[in-house]
Amino acid sequence: MQTRPDIRVDILNKQVHFIWNDGSSLCLSHQHLREICPCGFCRSKRIKRIKRIEIEQQEVEITAIFDQGYGAQICFSDGHDKGIYPWVFLKEFVKC
Repeated sequence: MQTRPDIRVDILNKQVHFIWNDGSSLCLSHQHLREICPCGFCRSKRIKRIKRIEIEQQEVEITAIFDQGYGAQICFSDGHDKGIYPWVFLKEFVKC
């Protein structure tokens, strides 16, 4: 089981930093996190190659993050709050 990283939200720069105990880290913008949302609705749209999930003209911001044990539920200013980002899902981006 993937361990929970330390999560640091940079509101000014609209970024979230995930830092694991093994020294690896990941920094993603609020916008990017919204675009890669792993919820069923968003994944279905991406898989079906329906137009990219449209985000409002203004950049979205994270309004809340809730620890769900195996990942983080991230809520956004556009009202989307269904995505739970598993730690293992986020850790895969470190390898990119």
